[in-house]
Amino acid sequence: MGGGRTSAVRNVQVAAGAQLNLDSGSMELAQQWTNQGSVTVTTGSATRVASNGCPVIGTAGLVQLSTPTPVTVPLPSGGSGNARVLVSGPGGCAVDPNSVQINSTGPSLPPNSRAPMGVVRFTATGCSNATLSVQVTYPAGSLSGLSVRKYGPYGTGGSSQMGWFTPTGLTISTGAGGDVVTYTVTDNGNGDNDPTVGVINDPLAPLLISDGTDIPTVPALGPWALLLLSAMLGMSGLLCTMPGRAKRQA
Repeated sequence: MGGGRTSAVRNVQVAAGAQLNLDSGSMELAQQWTNQGSVTVTTGSATRVASNGCPVIGTAGLVQLSTPTPVTVPLPSGGSGNARVLVSGPGGCAVDPNSVQINSTGPSLPPNSRAPMGVVRFTATGCSNATLSVQVTYPAGSLSGLSVRKYGPYGTGGSSQMGWFTPTGLTISTGAGGDVVTYTVTDNGNGDNDPTVGVINDPLAPLLISDGTDIPTVPALGPWALLLLSAMLGMSGLLCTMPGRAKRQA
């Protein structure tokens, strides 16, 4: 479409073997989007919105241009089997399949923790201001005793910081098909490790935390503070053990 705009469309169907090149163009449709071929896009988009005589059927807003394909990746050494990663996003937002990885190492882990199932990473592009739904399926029973956390910037304003945190919209389900982790991540929102607009870089890991909490360790006291504390405790003991004077009897 080369930057053009098409509006008041009822339905769009890309037939098998056909190709639609949106490039930087935009399209407004009211009802069904069916893609059985291929769609290429740079900064363009398709949006479902009502038009004259055509009410909206389906979810209003940006349309997911192609059906997402799950990527199967092996678990790192120490894990058993594979994990399946499925990322869904609107418009031309897409994940590079080669970027989907599970590594045995990752960002600095919280105190007293390790990542026995590895750290999941992927990179999505064309996702300006978009929110992605991420689903990671592990072998059944493999997440027992683990806490799922994301790494990246989180918080707002002056309270923003880097670290591990519970991802937005986190759900964990267990069934015969595996242990399924689902959450969301937004472009330049909590957990997006790439500040480039439209690019989302997303690390996540099920962590084994030995003390069962995510509370940071308390900083240790310095030697002078320890000496002062010892002196204060000694004085306290002395005061508690000094005999009192007997009261004079009348």
